[in-house]
Amino acid sequence: MRNDSSKQGLGEASMAEPQVLLVDDDPDVLEELHDGLSMLGIPSLTATTAVEALDLVQRNDPLKVIVTDLQMPRIDGIELLQKLSVRRRKHPMAAIVITGHASLDRAVGALRLQAVDFLQKPLAAEEVAHAIHRALAIVEDEALAANGEDDPPATIARPNYMKALVAARADRDAIFQAGLFSDPAWEMMLDLAVAEASARPISVTSLCIASGAPTTTALRRIDELEEVGLVKRVPDARDRRRILVVLTELGRSRMEAFVQRQADRFGIKLD
Repeated sequence: MRNDSSKQGLGEASMAEPQVLLVDDDPDVLEELHDGLSMLGIPSLTATTAVEALDLVQRNDPLKVIVTDLQMPRIDGIELLQKLSVRRRKHPMAAIVITGHASLDRAVGALRLQAVDFLQKPLAAEEVAHAIHRALAIVEDEALAANGEDDPPATIARPNYMKALVAARADRDAIFQAGLFSDPAWEMMLDLAVAEASARPISVTSLCIASGAPTTTALRRIDELEEVGLVKRVPDARDRRRILVVLTELGRSRMEAFVQRQADRFGIKLD
């Protein structure tokens, strides 16, 4: 564990008081992420347990963002966010949750505690840095809008909720034999919905890989989805050699109905 907030030669940004706290019970992951963020000019404090994290939050008022793993012994990431929830109402602090295999209910639980992003391992420092910058902007906006009264619960960003739905797939494979309940067509529809919610184009090749099925099977499923009007192939405007797969209006409306119905069951509101 390290709580040094700066390293020689990283510039003035690294000399600022850390606004970010990293929490993970894996010291190797923690050190790699800490060093990666430092190289990007984001100083941070680190903790390997929730208890240590709570102590650091208590002693370091400048902290504005906590990046925490979900799966930790004794007090896990969900419980940590619950313990911080009262403090965050009085002193804005955004949460980003990371995990290698989170179940759907735990992922949604984190989002309901107003986590601003949900990231899956393995992580790149640049990906976490992007989420941190977004979280800091949200904290600043909340501070400007604060009026001394409790705000109503925030809605969950649609891309984050979609990520939570995808996380259930990793949990299924971790618990059961991988591929036992594989449904390539549904996997592809879900990946396309996530891609659209995140404004990220997805190619035929990428979609085949994401489905987890052999390429020939995945291509056949794409053909079937196209035949019933749920998806369509379109040329990539930036690279005419690449073919993208997108949801049709019918496919989009059906996925929207599914996502909304699941959200209603969890009693959450999507933006």
